[in-house]
Amino acid sequence: MSTASAPPLGRTVGHGALAGAVAGGLGAAALSWLVEPSIRAAIAIEEAGSAHEHTAGPVHDHGAEALVSRSEQVVLGLVTVLVVGVLVGIAFALVHRFLGSRLPGRTTAGTTMTLAGLGFLTFTLAPALVVPANPPAVGDPATVDLRTVTYLGTIVCAVGLAALVLGVARSGALRPGTRAVAAVAVGVVGTAVLVAVLPHAADPIPANVPADLVWEFRIASLAQLGLMWLALGATCAWLGQPRSAPVSRAEHLVRA
Repeated sequence: MSTASAPPLGRTVGHGALAGAVAGGLGAAALSWLVEPSIRAAIAIEEAGSAHEHTAGPVHDHGAEALVSRSEQVVLGLVTVLVVGVLVGIAFALVHRFLGSRLPGRTTAGTTMTLAGLGFLTFTLAPALVVPANPPAVGDPATVDLRTVTYLGTIVCAVGLAALVLGVARSGALRPGTRAVAAVAVGVVGTAVLVAVLPHAADPIPANVPADLVWEFRIASLAQLGLMWLALGATCAWLGQPRSAPVSRAEHLVRA
């Protein structure tokens, strides 16, 4: 959508904040229902291993961490998801305001859902494939820096690849059918190159942690973020639909 026909900036921000709140609320619910059970199970394994293997020093550390109860951590996590959802929603609405006309889609709703899909692919799925999420009790502290850099680098590369694919898909030098094939080819080849080039930063799963628990956590986390992107895109698309002006009683009588 062009800035000339765009709604006022304040309305764009308001729509983004509302859509982000909806997405954040859904994400918080998914965190509580889908992700939290895996986290609790992993924490139980971690505490059992600490009590059996660690010396008095680590046990003292766990006692210090108990100053913030697990219930308080859960509440803080839910509030954080909601706040982050609002901030992401505002950023999402602003990006669509200025770049929506360059996205595939014949309607505002179409370009909005396209942007939400790209957001999920670049900011959620791509880094999850390279650096899978880990529950408590999984992850080597010595690899935190490598995993963080790889995670951020994956997002940057994924955004660049998405921009390149969109550029090919909109290239006026190619025919419509050729553009689609070329865009798919660029996306597939680019993804393969990124997977081969980016370092493998995934930590091995400890023997005392069931692999099923780790994968349950990873799938639940991915589902939570996917639901948030879907809710964000769908809510923004609904809010962005043109609304017909109400017809006054006089106008209704004239038309009748």
